[in-house]
Amino acid sequence: MYALWERVKLDTVQIGNELEKPIYDFLRNQQKAGEYLIGTIPPDRCTVRWKPKYYSKERGGDIEFDVSIEVRREENLDPQSTIIFECKNYSGGVPADKIREFSDKLSEIGRHDTKGFIVITSRLQSGAEKIARNRKLGIIKYDPNGLEYLAERRFKDSLKSKHAKAALFGSTNRVRSLKFAATYSGKYFDNCRHLLTEAVGEKLDKSEIQILSKAQFPFLSTDDIESSTNKLLSLVNYHDGPVDLAQICAELSIDLVQLTEANVNQDEDELLGRADFPNKQIVIYAHGNRQRERFTLAHEIGHFYLNHDKFLRSETTVHQDLVVDEQETTGSLINRMEHQANMFASQLLLPKINLANKIRKLRTELDIRDRGHGYIFVDNQPQNLSNYYLLLERTSQFFDTSSQAIEIRLKNLGFVTDNRKQPENFTAKFKLPWPN
Repeated sequence: MYALWERVKLDTVQIGNELEKPIYDFLRNQQKAGEYLIGTIPPDRCTVRWKPKYYSKERGGDIEFDVSIEVRREENLDPQSTIIFECKNYSGGVPADKIREFSDKLSEIGRHDTKGFIVITSRLQSGAEKIARNRKLGIIKYDPNGLEYLAERRFKDSLKSKHAKAALFGSTNRVRSLKFAATYSGKYFDNCRHLLTEAVGEKLDKSEIQILSKAQFPFLSTDDIESSTNKLLSLVNYHDGPVDLAQICAELSIDLVQLTEANVNQDEDELLGRADFPNKQIVIYAHGNRQRERFTLAHEIGHFYLNHDKFLRSETTVHQDLVVDEQETTGSLINRMEHQANMFASQLLLPKINLANKIRKLRTELDIRDRGHGYIFVDNQPQNLSNYYLLLERTSQFFDTSSQAIEIRLKNLGFVTDNRKQPENFTAKFKLPWPN
């Protein structure tokens, strides 16, 4: 019986370490590299500790916690603020008594200006949220990629709260997945940088907190991005047809990993690809659509080539990232980057001169003429529709790129006049559906 109990304790410790250690390693590695922790805390103004122990006068001994960050105003002074993370790596909901237990431990050590955060991998059980809020504890939903986001998707506060609440406490309604979700001091956060700024910002000089702003993120016009893709195509001596993306990765010294299995995140969104900037690696997950996999790969290459590593340590792509349009980029650094990567992918896979030459030949083959309505005119007339779909299909085969991506590129170039009318009661289920 004793041996069985020891094994249970060992398994419990191992499960806990599977969550605690990655968080500690991530923070510590940033500090060792001289980087601001989560883009916020200067590396020389903090100490990151794993399994830290703090003295409890009530117990007459130390209490061990999981991970902590001790923040100080100057290098050798005592900590002005301490952030303590309690990690709960549960497959099911975290019960209220675990929240209460953590809060009691914090009270016992009696350290000045200590901020407590519960890190969860699942959800909180009923009643746990209320206890955390009443005892001023923060709650963080752990995603292996979420800590690495230094920029944010900007929502209206009501939408941000809705998405974060769903990630933390569950929801019967399907909402947009967040790579990071947390609540603290009555506010909801969709990125760790803003959370830490809220927690310790008042303890650091404003000049010491690294703030990422739109001004630091360069605006790139369509011509700027096209210039970048043209340089890259010249680098691999591209002539015509499908662009060899694996060769581009090799030229850029990017390790390309193409997996044969699909993958989903904790919110059951299908993952399409991942860019790991420090290790110069791109991972593409199989999702049953070769041409979408190619677009995903071109999208991830765009993140590398456009130097988005200044704002992200890694980037994970889901379907919704491939449909970000220009209207969604206002005020959002993440959406700006996704939009730039989408433009880059479109222009890399469909170089303007080569695309224009192919379209010119296909217009002749299909007898598509400009009769005063536009270079390529499409409406609901069967012959116009048939020719238009044939043109998209043959262009898709030639460049090994989806018809949808080609249609968007042609419209952006002003080649297409689309006068199709939708039925009166038509409702699109997806903003930009990908063909199978």
